Amino acid sequence: MDNILHIIQHYYDSIKKFFTTRYDLKEYILQIGISLVIGTAAGLGAMVFHTLIEWMRFAINPSHFSGYLEIPSFVMSIVPVIGALMIIGLTRLFPQQASERGVTNVIKSVLLQKIPIPFFTTLFHLIASAVTLGTGAPLGPEGPSAKIGGGLGSYISSLFRLNIRKMTTYTVAGAGAAISAIFNAPIAGVFFGIEVILLNDLKNESLSALVIASVSADMVSKAYLGNVALLQIPKFQVNTGEVFYFILLAMVCGIIALLFMELSHIIRKFYKKVIKDDTITIVLPLSLLFAIAVMFFTDIYGIGYELINKVLAKEFSVNFLFILFVLKITFVALYFQTGAYGGLFAPSLCIGILVGYLFASMLSFFGVTLDPVAYALIGMGGMLAGLNSIPITAILMVFELTNDYRIILPSMLASVISHLTVTYYNKGTIYELELLEEGIDVRKSRINVLESVNVRSIASKDFQTITTKAPLKSAMDKLIEVERLVVVDDKGGYTGILSLNEVRQALLSSDVVELLICQDIVLHVNPCTESYSAAEALRRMDEYGIDFLPVVKENKVTAIVLYRDIISMYNKIIVQIEGKQYGHFGI
Repeated sequence: MDNILHIIQHYYDSIKKFFTTRYDLKEYILQIGISLVIGTAAGLGAMVFHTLIEWMRFAINPSHFSGYLEIPSFVMSIVPVIGALMIIGLTRLFPQQASERGVTNVIKSVLLQKIPIPFFTTLFHLIASAVTLGTGAPLGPEGPSAKIGGGLGSYISSLFRLNIRKMTTYTVAGAGAAISAIFNAPIAGVFFGIEVILLNDLKNESLSALVIASVSADMVSKAYLGNVALLQIPKFQVNTGEVFYFILLAMVCGIIALLFMELSHIIRKFYKKVIKDDTITIVLPLSLLFAIAVMFFTDIYGIGYELINKVLAKEFSVNFLFILFVLKITFVALYFQTGAYGGLFAPSLCIGILVGYLFASMLSFFGVTLDPVAYALIGMGGMLAGLNSIPITAILMVFELTNDYRIILPSMLASVISHLTVTYYNKGTIYELELLEEGIDVRKSRINVLESVNVRSIASKDFQTITTKAPLKSAMDKLIEVERLVVVDDKGGYTGILSLNEVRQALLSSDVVELLICQDIVLHVNPCTESYSAAEALRRMDEYGIDFLPVVKENKVTAIVLYRDIISMYNKIIVQIEGKQYGHFGI
């Protein structure tokens, strides 16, 4: 009898647990659905971006496509100048949108909670980046792709009226999904979101959204482009006994990455102090200089995939490759520091291919026989990790681009050692240093900055309450006006909170909505007091996934503190720090 009662009790507890977690189940299903939508949208956005680049290339230079006559190099050299003039026009027409370029701005949007990203900003970067890359600028599509995917993720989550925390999650998911689509590398897209956009500050919710969005974006990419490899990899030999040379190449990649960063720093100082950051003064002379170089070395033109495939096919002499390497690294730095619409991933792959191939070829002069193709691929991972501070993404991207397990071990060594060489010297990643120049120290988290801010200074007295016995219809009517309510008992004592999210879940999961009262759907949240710091209040909001927190005194609600007000205060502090420490740049 006891066993029977125990079994009944067990089933009762199981059923009770199922029904009490139904809201969580609905939340998970909703997250999967939104992640799929955002991944699909980011994939489509990446494909539109890819198509615009190809159209621009075809319109200006049909010789890139079979069946057309080759255009002379002196005519080709005019193309970057045409692109520069178009970019100058777009920048002058839309200066606000033009200033928000690059992966760093996506990171700032996530870090500083400047969300949602305006849809027009996303559209502007789609067009401006297609013009830049389609007219031959030696940069890559990943920065603009991340901006486009992140913008779409932010915009779509705002349409669902999600809170800031969830908007942040789906912004990251959109950025990673776009990288997945543009490089046909879903695993690398996931880790791009983790290592770059989140700066390795990973949460489970972000991971699941990233994975789902990246997979769906990659499916869109394969459906549109087919399962065509980005690079044409010839046969190569990897000898595991050459570990010493793997490590030596990794250190060379790290040193070259540091030299590139130093060159970039010199160029940036020149632009800011001498030219005063005027678009025409910077972009037009640079495009003319690039045009002259293209007349004699047409292989430095464009994103660089054609150059990579030619190097792997062994079409160049060592001397010519060295010249291409110097020109490529110089013009990438010059263009990147203008704030041009493009990223460093594809240039890193191209520079890495050149470094690895030159490394193996030059050692042959000393009697060391190495496969230059294999070392070119290893160098690709080393430079990608060193220049962009993304060791895991670099390893996975090299594997996904080559689809060869033999490359994993040397890529791991090259990527990790190159990354460690750069971070040890710089005391931080490239993105952390860029943000630090703007007064944002990500190593001191948002929480630390807000420890000195008291809740009392940002609390709002503008809030409305509703009793636990009020019917759901009354709550809905109030929430339409104010979006959030504090729930109190008959004596005015604090009970919990209510937002549109709880009401939406109740409508989805209950068949007797008209019988529900606020007590049935209230979210029981531990409140804060006026003595709390803004950092403590933010931790509690993150714990519950909410965007406001009641402030109580003797169990009576006296005010509420809003998530957006805490973030606004954080941004003000950052601006003050930036003004004190970095105001002399005059950007």
